[in-house]
Amino acid sequence: MEPVAEVVSIGDELTSGQRLDTNCQWLSNQLGELGVPVRFHTTVGDDLEALTNVLKIAADRARIVVTTGGLGPTADDLTREALAALAEVEQRLDGTSLTAIAQRYALRGREMPANNRRQAMVPLGAEVIANPLGTAPGIHMELLRQGRPACHLFALPGVPAEMKPMWHHEVARRI
Repeated sequence: MEPVAEVVSIGDELTSGQRLDTNCQWLSNQLGELGVPVRFHTTVGDDLEALTNVLKIAADRARIVVTTGGLGPTADDLTREALAALAEVEQRLDGTSLTAIAQRYALRGREMPANNRRQAMVPLGAEVIANPLGTAPGIHMELLRQGRPACHLFALPGVPAEMKPMWHHEVARRI
């Protein structure tokens, strides 16, 4: 059975129509080039319960789930929390990510705001996907499914200039 994918776009700016979701189209093209058909596109707002439910459904029906958005430093950036809830695990602080975020601010001659610390939080058991162009690291999480191959969830930032290099340097090779 060939692996199929789902792309989940996250953010109130998408569900309200304030922004056009070009990330979904781009990611679907990239997955297609890897020979992975995309069967579903889902867009969900910045709501923890809704996002967790969408991820649960996506992980049940696709072997590869790629999300975009919701990894920023603000309270409405809930992708990390939703992934942890889905896997029923706590989050941990990733020291390497925290250092990288602080260094990005230091290069600009600024101190890192305290709320950016949350960007270094990762669900237990997940891997960090480095973001050399921004402050929001990505996440790769394997979700075990009874009697079926695991689902691989990749959470990427919504900023295309950050997401695309992360895809090319880290995600594509993992798929």
